[in-house]
Amino acid sequence: MSKDPNQIFQPSLRNKFLIEIVGSFILVYAIASAATVYSDSGQLGVIGIGLVHALVLTAIVYAIGYRSGAQVNPAVTIGLLVAKKITGKEAAVYIIAQIIGAVIAAAVVYSIFGSDMSASVTLPAQDNVTRALILETVMTFTLVYVVLATTTSKNFKTLPLAGLAIGFTLGLNVMFGGAITGGSLNPARSFGPALIMFDFNYHWIYWIAPIIGGLIAAGVYKVVHTKEEQEEEKLPPK
Repeated sequence: MSKDPNQIFQPSLRNKFLIEIVGSFILVYAIASAATVYSDSGQLGVIGIGLVHALVLTAIVYAIGYRSGAQVNPAVTIGLLVAKKITGKEAAVYIIAQIIGAVIAAAVVYSIFGSDMSASVTLPAQDNVTRALILETVMTFTLVYVVLATTTSKNFKTLPLAGLAIGFTLGLNVMFGGAITGGSLNPARSFGPALIMFDFNYHWIYWIAPIIGGLIAAGVYKVVHTKEEQEEEKLPPK
């Protein structure tokens, strides 16, 4: 019996684990470095940090998306799990990899910038917990929804643009939300710097809000897109 070529070249879970570590490392290294370098640049600095978010995530999606899915974010992973795009075992492996990559990245940034890296720790502006919680939830919802809608779409014409859509969704959110919440949208991104700087003030926000946002995105995706996908699968091949 001949094997399906797609199965032959399907990365193992171990391989995906290692790739997710690398992807998460690159993401958090770039973001934490940018947040440190532009910390005293005011609103222009926030725009610069937003562009770094957009560009690095776009690059990561195109570089490793075909290997691991380039999730690099526990909120995205949880969204994919709820949408039944990955298994519970895969989700656990991905989240562990993302946290490991984020911690290694934060340690490297600390070795370069020292205590100045504290600028990359995500904190709510003016200690406004409610505002930060709501905004992080909404921003993460938009990100995870775009990930689900573009990377799991049956429309192969839009798939090549997924990296740009995902990257710039993250970047635009950080541009307008970064000054208010630190622009996390990613528990691993917040955890790495928080652990290295041992600053867990308000850290719970950056786990609860993104996870809620991811769950909402998965729910909306299932309501809006699942029926359409099922109907497309019933159509005869062209």
